[in-house]
Amino acid sequence: MFRKCLYVLVVICAMNNLSAMAHPGGHGPVDEQHAMTLARDVAGRLTEFDAGLGFGQLKESWKSLPESAAFIQTRGEGYFIIGVTNQKENRTLFLLISATGAIFDANFTGVFEGLQ
Repeated sequence: MFRKCLYVLVVICAMNNLSAMAHPGGHGPVDEQHAMTLARDVAGRLTEFDAGLGFGQLKESWKSLPESAAFIQTRGEGYFIIGVTNQKENRTLFLLISATGAIFDANFTGVFEGLQ
């Protein structure tokens, strides 16, 4: 139990770092376009370190994806799930982003516990 709690704490700290990098200066409402831009930016930043989310550090090809790589998977009450597709990797990274621009989680399944 302690080990699981420690892991969750580490992931939350890592995601707070992502959130700070992706959304500097205040937390106001984020529209769909901004959420997609944040998702692309975070995907690029995940090439610099392993955030402890289970998929490791992303390859350099995630760094400069075109605007067209991001899409809205789901718009829920107070959150977005944004997909970012890397054609070179033939993979899509999904990010759970709050309506205020905080990055909560990321994975390659698009399924986030408690939302779907």
